[in-house]
Amino acid sequence: MSNLLYGAAPWLASLAYLLLGARSLRQAPDGASDRRFFQSVLLLGLCLHGLTLLPTWFGHQDMTFGFAVALSWMAWLTLVMLWTESWSHRMARVGLLVYLTAAALVLLPLAFPGGVRLADPGALFRSHILVAMLAYSAFAVASGQALLMLAQSRALHKPSRSNHWLVNLPPLLAMDASLSRSVSLGFVLLTATLLTGGLVNELAGGPWLKSDHKTVFTVMTWLSAGLFLWGRWRWGWRGRLAARFAIGGFGLLLLAYVGSRFVLEVFLGRVA
Repeated sequence: MSNLLYGAAPWLASLAYLLLGARSLRQAPDGASDRRFFQSVLLLGLCLHGLTLLPTWFGHQDMTFGFAVALSWMAWLTLVMLWTESWSHRMARVGLLVYLTAAALVLLPLAFPGGVRLADPGALFRSHILVAMLAYSAFAVASGQALLMLAQSRALHKPSRSNHWLVNLPPLLAMDASLSRSVSLGFVLLTATLLTGGLVNELAGGPWLKSDHKTVFTVMTWLSAGLFLWGRWRWGWRGRLAARFAIGGFGLLLLAYVGSRFVLEVFLGRVA
């Protein structure tokens, strides 16, 4: 019975996300009953999605990991943040894109399971990768908010009937503040990622920071986020400049792991 549940979990989670996407397309969840519906179905989808990730991650067994699993983690954690935000903010219709993307990403590991990275990895290594995925998710959310901010800013300067969906978004200043919080969270998590990664390397007898592409792009993202936060505190950077920093940082972070693993697993056929 449990094996059947675990086997069906990704498909049921994808179905729940598709249901949310279809409902979002029909109407924005403005009323209390609509919001409860979205919160309940999203929570169900998150629980099912979690069954595809958490047992393997925290179990005493080999850990399978690849670009598809990383993207599935990012989708799950992004939706956890969205569900948390839904209690204090209106869930806009633009969530349609998030739900449809998550519906695809929860199934992606079935096609690209990745390779076994370590046999029964220790808690520190598992924590390092989990914190890294949290950082990815925070920057993914920040990047999405940045794209919406750019769309809002453009709509203010060039009004159009095609921009009617923007009415469901919070005000531009509120979006800017939310973007700053997401980047700040991402910066803290990325700092923890570098620290735990350094500890893993040191325990393995290697240098604190390796000179590989993952470390280089992660450090570049960390410096970019730190520069933005310092500039915002010192000179009040916000608006389009803040949005471009967030998108650029997420792009660098994707190159650090997901992009390289995608090339290795899909184009080169290397899973180890």
